[in-house]
Amino acid sequence: MDMNPNCRIYALPSLCYSSLPLCRTPERTNLLYFANKAAYKERKLKKNITEGSAVGTENKLIHNLHKRFLEKNSKERKFLLKRKASQSYENAYTEKISSQYPPTKNSENLRRICREECELLENELCQKEYAIAKRHPVIGQKLPLEECSRLPEHTDCSHLGIEVDVDMSQSCYWNDGSSYRGVLATSNSGKKCLRWSWFMKDLSDYPELVGQNYCRNPGSIEEKPWCFVDDKSFGKVIETCNIPKCSDSIWLYIFLAFAILISFLLTYTLVSLRRRRCTDMTSIQNMSTPNADKNIYGNSQMNSSLEMSRVNSSNGTGSTSTFINNAERAPLIKLIHYSLQDVEFVEELGEGAFGKVYKGQLTTSAGEKIFVAIKALKEDASYKTQQDFKREIELISDLKHNNIVCILGVVLNKEPFCMLFEYMPNGDLHEFLIANSPQENKALTQLDFLKMSLQISEGMEYLSSHHYVHRDLAARNCLVGENLMVKISDFGLSRDIYSSDYYRVQSKSLLPVRWMPSESILYGKFTTESDVWSFGVVLWEIYSYGMQPYYGHNNQEVINLVRSRQLLSCPEACPAAVYALMLECWHEQSVRRPSFIEITQRLNTWYEGQQQKVNSMSTQIL
Repeated sequence: MDMNPNCRIYALPSLCYSSLPLCRTPERTNLLYFANKAAYKERKLKKNITEGSAVGTENKLIHNLHKRFLEKNSKERKFLLKRKASQSYENAYTEKISSQYPPTKNSENLRRICREECELLENELCQKEYAIAKRHPVIGQKLPLEECSRLPEHTDCSHLGIEVDVDMSQSCYWNDGSSYRGVLATSNSGKKCLRWSWFMKDLSDYPELVGQNYCRNPGSIEEKPWCFVDDKSFGKVIETCNIPKCSDSIWLYIFLAFAILISFLLTYTLVSLRRRRCTDMTSIQNMSTPNADKNIYGNSQMNSSLEMSRVNSSNGTGSTSTFINNAERAPLIKLIHYSLQDVEFVEELGEGAFGKVYKGQLTTSAGEKIFVAIKALKEDASYKTQQDFKREIELISDLKHNNIVCILGVVLNKEPFCMLFEYMPNGDLHEFLIANSPQENKALTQLDFLKMSLQISEGMEYLSSHHYVHRDLAARNCLVGENLMVKISDFGLSRDIYSSDYYRVQSKSLLPVRWMPSESILYGKFTTESDVWSFGVVLWEIYSYGMQPYYGHNNQEVINLVRSRQLLSCPEACPAAVYALMLECWHEQSVRRPSFIEITQRLNTWYEGQQQKVNSMSTQIL
């Protein structure tokens, strides 16, 4: 069974102790076992006394053996029971935990797993693994697992080493607080933090949350430690905790030390000057004051003018040259650089994260005029936004695939800085699906559905092979060209139109929760596997003609539906095999989702089969 490493180190000893528990006192256990076996046979003898003399003789021997055992002197008994902690043999013979015949786990003198650790292991640290093991027809028979609720509550038990990860001395946090192990358990609003296991059903990846409700920042999804609290309006919500940052405290101590040092130096300087003034007043009176334009202020007028020129250059045209110099590095040299004179802005298409997106006409170096999509950087962009814009150019400059909207060139010599992409005349896939739906008295064929799905899968296979995670795969971010050509993009066009598709979680950026798996919603974990989940939702969009996933529910309700595994139902025009593929893409365990290579192979097989079917039907008609 595939087992999380954080679970494995405790689960394996637990399985061993469950199958083969240790005896507290082996000699005493053996003694009690054979004594009770003899007593059991004696009772059986009395019950079956009439069954024959041979049986009676055998039982008589057993009775005599038992009698001799009971007639041992006290010294021998003490020797045999020397490991017994608090009871004599006479009491142990009749106590509740004494061995019976036939023996059971509850009647044996066994050191079993500590109940508290068993519950932590089964309900929090290894919840998924234990659920699988208990249902498994082989594991459940050969490795009987302990029922935690039936374990006795005492300290003399087999410890697995599970400890609640806390540090009582921590009163502040470093960086984003992911390493904070303090014991604060109230949020900023004063609400009591709730236990992590109530909301995060599998804590294998975050063992620091086991058995506690203290403020933490698992997966660094927030800027500081946080916890779940009870809120009557929204159910269970996230709130950050009022914990100071360690660096702030250290800077305060540094500032205080620096202030004390400066005060000491100033005091020392003033005392020295007074002494000099007292001892050499005559010479000071005879000194002449130097000219102000020499060396006392270092020619302040010139310095200030130089400083102003630096400020002006950094805030004005200097930023343009800096951006160009930073942008024209090795990854960008191979891109074609155009000037603004080569580009004609035709119409505005929408607005993205960096600025507006336009339809334009580009005059190539060969004199050919082609339509392009222009992604322009807003003129008042901050330095960080400029760097993000440049970084995106570097990331997509190497992407070359038939089903990826590829960059054709850049304009970096003058503002507005632009990225130029191939233009797709039929707009985004979402609008295309709606325009060709039965509501518009149109319809797409099964071959059309498979062709669009296959192209998106091939594009995502290419991206994943280059270790690129899309994070926002949806029909709105796929563009449609001539002859049903579909290409993946991420312009973020007309975000106002699709505002209901995004949800702001706390202070984080807008998230497309209707296309996200639970690990991305809860922990901010985006991987190729989360892109596979999103692809399953895109398939659902295609076969439902652009309908919004989980329509009729608000974003908070969608989060609850995804977490409770209430998945999207099969669209009316969707074959059973395609919906089965969607369900595989929405598997709760990310590792169990198919890869884009598998998805492409499957869709390609269906597409070729459907194409042959259409061709054979056309031949029959002719």
